[in-house]
Amino acid sequence: MITELEQTEFKLKLCVFDRDVLPGACVWSIASELIEKRCRRMVVVISDDYLDSSECDFQTKFALSLSPGARHKRLIPVKCKSMKNEFPSILRFITVCDYTNPCTKRWFWIRLAKALMLP
Repeated sequence: MITELEQTEFKLKLCVFDRDVLPGACVWSIASELIEKRCRRMVVVISDDYLDSSECDFQTKFALSLSPGARHKRLIPVKCKSMKNEFPSILRFITVCDYTNPCTKRWFWIRLAKALMLP
């Protein structure tokens, strides 16, 4: 996903936590600052691992709290593979960019890039 968005015609600048954040700081503080002050959008890759992660849960709820009613479209849920668990109810009212749907797969990257480029 990173290569497709950064090194293609989209040329987006992504903040990838494991790549761009230096070690030694409080995970919760860094995540909050990135979401609130440095990033216009947050892509949430919905997976079974995501559902088991307290960090992902915090980051998602924090991003949602900054955009009540999704007016600013700050959070973009992405589904890349099928899941055993149920889709999170907290995200059920936000349009998902779904790579698992054969009908929309060919437009996936364009839709995701456009959503990320919104003002």
